[in-house]
Amino acid sequence: MSSLFQANLRGTEVGKDSPLEIAYGSRATIKNMGYGGGLLHSHVQTYPEGSTQQQITCYHHKDANNEWWFYPNRQQPEYDPEAPPKFVADGDVLRLIHSQTGRNLHSHEVAAPITKSDREVSCYGNTTVGDEKDHWTMEVVKDVASNDRSKIRTLTTAFRLRHTALGCYLRAGNVNLPQWGFKQIEVTCDKNNNPKDVYTHWNVEAHWNEKRKLSEFKYASFANESQSPLPMLELTSPPSSKISST
Repeated sequence: MSSLFQANLRGTEVGKDSPLEIAYGSRATIKNMGYGGGLLHSHVQTYPEGSTQQQITCYHHKDANNEWWFYPNRQQPEYDPEAPPKFVADGDVLRLIHSQTGRNLHSHEVAAPITKSDREVSCYGNTTVGDEKDHWTMEVVKDVASNDRSKIRTLTTAFRLRHTALGCYLRAGNVNLPQWGFKQIEVTCDKNNNPKDVYTHWNVEAHWNEKRKLSEFKYASFANESQSPLPMLELTSPPSSKISST
C-alpha cells in the first residue's frame, strides 16, 4: 500500500512527526510507488559479478539500511550543517548517501544483475571519493498536496531520479535477486524514459533533520494528527568528509 495511505491509518507510525519539506542534510527513507514497492536499501554485501560494488535493493521491512542522506553534488560546496536550510527542489542535481555505510548511490555502464537491458545501480565511494556518476537529477512527477515544485514534501511528492550522466531512471520492478541478494527486489537504472512507469516513481516516507525545530520547517499533518506524538528520535549527524571507504 502507498505511503500516503499508510500515513492515514489509525495508529500508524508512517510519516509521524516528520518535517514536511526535504532539505540538504535531511535523512530519509525513500519508497518505490509501484505495486508492492519497497524501500530503497543497501547493505555491506557486494554484487558477486558486474562491478562487485555494494548492492542496492528494495526491501519491505523497517531497517536502518533503508535510510539515505540528501547531499549536494560534487560541483557544489560541501554541506554545511551550520548554514540555513536549503530545500531540495525539482531539477536539483544531488547525491544520495547511504546512512549506514557512507557510500553514494551510483550507476554506470555495467549491466544490471538480472535485467540485463538496464544498468546496474550500486553504492560507491564516500563523500570525498567518487565522480559524476554519483549524481542524480530530481524530477517531480506530481504533488497531491501542492502545485509548488520548489520543495519536495514527505509522502505527498512523487518524483523520479534521473542519472545525470547516463540519462537512465532509478527503477525497482518486481524482480527478485537470487539468494546472494537475500531475495530482495532488484534496483536498476532504466534506459527507457517512460514518465508513466510507476516503478520509476518514488516518494519520501519518513524524514529526519537536525534543524527540525527551526521555523523554516513545516511538519507533515495527517488524519491521525490528534493522536499523541511519538517520542523524538535521536538523530545521527550528516555525513562528513572523514567517512572512509570499506
